[in-house]
Amino acid sequence: MVSDAVLELVMNDEQLQTHSHWTDLLAVARCETHVSSAGFPYWCESGFQRFINRIPHLFGNGSAILVWSRRLKKNLEEWNLPPEQSNSMKRALDVMGTVVRTASITAPSDLWLLRQVLGVHRELGLLDVLKSEGEIDPPALAKRFSLNLRQLKIDLHFLAARGYLELYGDAFLPAADPAAQEVLWRTCPLDSALKDDVVSHWIAWFEGKSVPAKVEDALFSAEFPKKRHRPAKAWVATLPEMELGYRLVPLVLALRGMETTKALKQGVEWAEIVPRTDTFVERLFAQAGMVLDGKVTALGARVFERGPGPFGIIAAYYPYMNQLDALLQGKMNRSWVNRGKNVAASQDANRKTFAQANEALDRFCSETSFNYTVFIEHAVGRGEATRQRFALSGDKELRYFGADLEEAAIQQAELEQQRGNLPANMVFIRNADIGDPQKIIEALAQERQDPKGAVMMVGNGFHEIRDQTNQKMLNVLKGYQQAGILLIFTEETGLSDEDLLETAWNTYHAGFRYVHEMSGQGLRPSWDREKCREVWSWRKCARLAGYTVLDRYTVATRTIFPTRKPHRKNPSISVTYFCVPGTVMKDRAIKT
Repeated sequence: MVSDAVLELVMNDEQLQTHSHWTDLLAVARCETHVSSAGFPYWCESGFQRFINRIPHLFGNGSAILVWSRRLKKNLEEWNLPPEQSNSMKRALDVMGTVVRTASITAPSDLWLLRQVLGVHRELGLLDVLKSEGEIDPPALAKRFSLNLRQLKIDLHFLAARGYLELYGDAFLPAADPAAQEVLWRTCPLDSALKDDVVSHWIAWFEGKSVPAKVEDALFSAEFPKKRHRPAKAWVATLPEMELGYRLVPLVLALRGMETTKALKQGVEWAEIVPRTDTFVERLFAQAGMVLDGKVTALGARVFERGPGPFGIIAAYYPYMNQLDALLQGKMNRSWVNRGKNVAASQDANRKTFAQANEALDRFCSETSFNYTVFIEHAVGRGEATRQRFALSGDKELRYFGADLEEAAIQQAELEQQRGNLPANMVFIRNADIGDPQKIIEALAQERQDPKGAVMMVGNGFHEIRDQTNQKMLNVLKGYQQAGILLIFTEETGLSDEDLLETAWNTYHAGFRYVHEMSGQGLRPSWDREKCREVWSWRKCARLAGYTVLDRYTVATRTIFPTRKPHRKNPSISVTYFCVPGTVMKDRAIKT
């Protein structure tokens, strides 16, 4: 409850009352807060639930919340409140800012996917069946429309994880939320002109180059229908929010492709940085809460800085999305994602975790006297892990190797080498499936290097092994372990529908899971779940392969919930596992 004293102080500040949900915001600001062992503040469960279920916080709504939060925090410095109460409210406002900023990064890519999935389902008549019959039984619907059952289930679980469908037994029903139903019933098929590499078209437009008339008309023809219903669950995206997210992702990626996003800091003049603009483009960014009165907002600066990584990882799967109707109808096989489009995004997304991994490696060497002379980066991309290692250790005592399955990734790494960002002695291993340890072992042998005691760093690469089973993953890791390779790898945590619903927009894992399942890749949880024992955790796979996962060097990112869950696991977004092979553990007498 909001105390009378605080309520009275807020009532004397008219600016705080201009927000339409100011009473709910104030209640959340007054909720009980705690500080984690890592020093991060978090809400009580009731505060989290009140925020996500009663306060819209995407795009312009999120930007308005940040303004409101800064205003209240400034007032707290002036009000003569008891220190304990003031500090607790400041912690609550810090969490509020984190949740809003997180949603600005995680929601758009999910919305980009949702718009396309629902557009195809409308085109195929599946949403009409849902509306007229009130439920969907996947096997029956697949048989009736001659659909690929596997792809249909992936689509339906994605819609359920984002709050538009509810799962009862084996059947899917429309959500009870009026806003969710409005999205289901009113979404139209996409313009065929948008089923292309929209990012490239936007780059061409920004640079003043010609764009096909049909495509340009489609780019500038977005309609944002007025919302009729306020969601019963405020986090579920409305129809205009979904359209906005779909349009926003390629625009941000186009600006990133032109190296423009780095200059779009808070307060800078939009028109002075962007090479070409238009009232439609400015209006879109204004609706997204990223530009206000011609200047980049705090929310906008955050999206331009952190958005390109997750946006790019998801948008790299546009070849799948453009063929979703054919995939659903079983008219084409899965194709590989174009890693060339994914390389820069992966570098952006993995930069921080690679820094943590390299720091952990240095600590391990210092504390155990472990020495290594070979450093391998698999799923190399532009070689971000190697770039950092090279800056720390040089190349006098280390031999560097970069491996990747995709030629486009190797070529970009070679360009980085030519620029001096990667060591001159770095050898590139082409056509290297991470699921084939022997490829690495043979490449090292050709260079007269012993794999025993080598270090291999991987950023979100093991999940790319296609058609995974527990045994297949176990065999892969066993191959690296038996060769004596010390393995440091980062993986996003696989989450269930239930997990994803409860996170709201607090992660981008719904879309991340969707595109990887679609392409035959395998996400795994960071812990072994009672309800899902058939999918082993990353840790269990490593342990059964003979590795020891050393917790003191393993690094986890923030947890998915900004609150403590009393009766369930609150896993980290991703974990960087530090895995030491049995031979190293024995030779060095390392204690777990």
